[in-house]
Amino acid sequence: MGSELFWLWHARLKAQWNGSRTQLFLQSWRLELFSSLPSWLQRSLRLGGAPRHYSWPVLTTMDDEPASTHVVLDLPGDFVLLHRVPLPLAAARDVRSVMAFELDRFTPFDASQVYYAIRRDGIRDAQVWVTLALVQRDFLDQCLHHCTANGLVLEAVEVLDDAGQPMGLDLLPTGYDAAVQHRGRHLAMGLGVACVALAIALHGVWLHNRQIALAVMKTEVQTLRQQANEDAALRNALGASRSAVQFLFERRLNQPSRALLLSELTRCLPPDTWLQTLEISADGQVDVAGLSTRASSLIALIKGCSQLSDPQYQGVIQPDEASGRDRFYIRAKTRGESGDGPPADSS
Repeated sequence: MGSELFWLWHARLKAQWNGSRTQLFLQSWRLELFSSLPSWLQRSLRLGGAPRHYSWPVLTTMDDEPASTHVVLDLPGDFVLLHRVPLPLAAARDVRSVMAFELDRFTPFDASQVYYAIRRDGIRDAQVWVTLALVQRDFLDQCLHHCTANGLVLEAVEVLDDAGQPMGLDLLPTGYDAAVQHRGRHLAMGLGVACVALAIALHGVWLHNRQIALAVMKTEVQTLRQQANEDAALRNALGASRSAVQFLFERRLNQPSRALLLSELTRCLPPDTWLQTLEISADGQVDVAGLSTRASSLIALIKGCSQLSDPQYQGVIQPDEASGRDRFYIRAKTRGESGDGPPADSS
């Protein structure tokens, strides 16, 4: 019951609005504003603006209208059969379907012979009262064919009362109205496809930018890694060089100079001792060869040198007939320039 009352209330408000003074005032005001615009602007606005209203006898003189103009055809009451019909209250939800089934009960026609429109008027005496408008199919098909031949698009076929005001009854067949709806649907579908294509394009651009950013990031990481490897190699080279320099420096400290060794040997060895060779190896080994009258006591004398340690004979002491002295070969090790051996015997 509540849904039937809602439908009746909605239909009653719609019927009261159609043809009301407020609607007529707003339409007249809009037409006045429209007529004050330049002609070129009127034509451009007319193509996409509200449809124009024309009565059927005047429709034959619309040769100046551009193609695809949207119009509303107004049919006077002389071309339409109007009839008020009471229906059961249960039929309020779907009055049109009920009327299509019961049309031959209230009129001398059936649904295949006429086009009809229904307006709900209200509830009285537990019945739903509706206004039924009928027009012969042949007549309305002729009007529709004429509009199509002139490139006009009908949006509605309004029924006018005796005062020439619309009654809120639209006789435009649903099949013809589908063309207008399909046009809007095609536009909406086109916009939807364009939006989807744009979204896909934006997604592709976003992916492309992400790939470029990823490639740039990989290049930067590879460059940084290469620089890190170069820095590590340079650091290793510097460390190796430093170690080598430190090793050479320490070895230099641990190895006395030739002049110092000669001075030390001159101090330690007796005056009758002659040195023929003096060799100092990289590992601090010192080989001394020469002639002396006291060759057997040279080991004890060399032990008193502060720069030499661990002196040992190499081979045997041999007499030298030419000089009258003994030939000797002694090998020792250096102590370093600071000298950590025992001091020389001053005696």
